Amino acid sequence: MRATDDAGVVLNAEFEIEPDGDHLALVMRSAGGKVNGSPHGRNHQYNLVLELLLRRLRERGGALESGVVDSAQVKHLPEAERTIVGSRVVLAATPDIGALRKELGRAQGKIGKSGDATEQIRLRLRVPGYAADDADRLATDLAKPADRGKAPDALVLLRSLIGDPIETVTGNVNTIIEAEQKRVLVTTDRSPQGQWVDVRDVEAGLEKLYAQGSVLVNVGELGHRSAFVGAVLATIPGTVVTLRPAVVTLHDPEFPVRIRKFAVLDGTAQVTTRKEQRELRRLLLGGRTSAPCDLCGHHYPEEFLVAAHIKKRSLCTDDERNDLTNVAMLACKFGCDSLFETGHVTVDDTGRVLARFEDGFGGRLRDHLGELHGRRCGAHRTGSRQYFTWHRDNVYRG
Repeated sequence: MRATDDAGVVLNAEFEIEPDGDHLALVMRSAGGKVNGSPHGRNHQYNLVLELLLRRLRERGGALESGVVDSAQVKHLPEAERTIVGSRVVLAATPDIGALRKELGRAQGKIGKSGDATEQIRLRLRVPGYAADDADRLATDLAKPADRGKAPDALVLLRSLIGDPIETVTGNVNTIIEAEQKRVLVTTDRSPQGQWVDVRDVEAGLEKLYAQGSVLVNVGELGHRSAFVGAVLATIPGTVVTLRPAVVTLHDPEFPVRIRKFAVLDGTAQVTTRKEQRELRRLLLGGRTSAPCDLCGHHYPEEFLVAAHIKKRSLCTDDERNDLTNVAMLACKFGCDSLFETGHVTVDDTGRVLARFEDGFGGRLRDHLGELHGRRCGAHRTGSRQYFTWHRDNVYRG
């Protein structure tokens, strides 16, 4: 198989991915003499392709478990005499892949009599998401450029996480409680009052993740708030976190994440109940069995309406949670509740709904946003204005 570089050029060097016991192995075919009808030798871009494949393996969180020269001239030797990778190499922890490739070349040159640094080699691999029977799939994935898409907007991502526990790779919980244009306030067990984190730190982490495909969660890679930045990156769909060292890897959307299977599916858990929720819903309905959604104005039976907090309940004080007549509104399950929760709509200071029309939004979704935009919100009043202001400042994507 031949690899295509990121510019779409098919490179002249053959490789294979093969099962090797309970591992997979990358086999690089050797470079050699001239090929009839070509100005170049066989597999003359060997070094270029090997480095490209190592980079793509790093993007997938791969590691080299061992490596040997595998050419016919030395294959009769014991592996210990033709080893070029003597201990595990975690590629995500290897910042200079070019230097690693040269090191492999120098090691090859010391084996046998030829001194050749482009012999056939066998590198045994561990790659998250790929088992020993996935050789063909890994070969196909390595041969083509990764399609990681565009990095999400850092502030939009951070605002979508407000109030939600975000767990770091070491198990510590961070919670974003406030978001400004250039910084977010984050609480931890050690800093219950919160500390400000620059949005640019998260932007830099996102850019690095989408450029490289994986990032080490450490200060050198992600800055002095690396634990928090790594936790945010790990919330992106398609990411996989591995430990020792801690690495966040972004896979293609079609990456088949292996699902953990549970021997026992039922269990017991303690549930935190929202004691005021029933009273809140009763108060908002006012004895009615149907009511209008406060955003779109359409009437629905009560089972299709939710008592939606305007300010995230997890960030409300007890006094705010008890402000039942102002802190929440009725929102329908036919889109309005989700659109408000995710910040695609909000309410301005005059009580009008603001809708965010993003690229790619079309069809029924765009029609619904258009219907909402400019409508008067039924829940906006003097007492609720502060909660809508909080939502506008911290959740709305506009």
